[in-house]
Amino acid sequence: MNGTRDINETAAADNGGGFDPQAAADLMQQTKQEARRQFEATPPWLSLVQAAVVLAAYGAIWLSVRGQHPYKGPSGLVILVVYVLVAVVLRAFIVARRRAGAGVGGRSRRLRRAEMTAVVVAIAAVYVFMGALYHAGVSDAVVYGVYPATALLITGGSVVAGLAAAREDWSVFGAALAIVAVGAGSAFAGPATVWAVAGVGVFIVLLGRAGVTAWLQRA
Repeated sequence: MNGTRDINETAAADNGGGFDPQAAADLMQQTKQEARRQFEATPPWLSLVQAAVVLAAYGAIWLSVRGQHPYKGPSGLVILVVYVLVAVVLRAFIVARRRAGAGVGGRSRRLRRAEMTAVVVAIAAVYVFMGALYHAGVSDAVVYGVYPATALLITGGSVVAGLAAAREDWSVFGAALAIVAVGAGSAFAGPATVWAVAGVGVFIVLLGRAGVTAWLQRA
């Protein structure tokens, strides 16, 4: 962790490069607190909730579009249900982040706000580009099928992977890259089946993420 290394270097400089037992104890305590915050920010239960919501949302869309010839996209009612499910996940995520960030201020708080801003802008850009595709006359199979089912996974996963790499949170980094791979691979399934393939793929990735986090916490 970059912050930990900076403190270590500063403590060594202040003591002329010698060993200070108190500084070492303080460093150990801060390292434990930082690790605890990382776990609290993405606890296993949150990954399980995300997995269930993604499977339900993508499954509902797939059920509403399967058998469409020509493809027209999901119904308005299904889209409303999906947005409600997404709101549930976002609420759970925000609560977890607030708990993890309790007592944290200054640079760490600013970094977390910047991370959230990056994710929101990336998601908004996906939908803006979707509007551009519609305006250009691209087929419904792409505008309401392949693109929305995969673009959020590829874009959002890439942003999260970059943020996780900066924090050296390798479990989140691996899960994010796996979601990007799921998005790219499922695009070949077609405008209707893509929802089922992507939903199941992300569901499996998030289940694995929950298992890894639980194992790390026990370790």
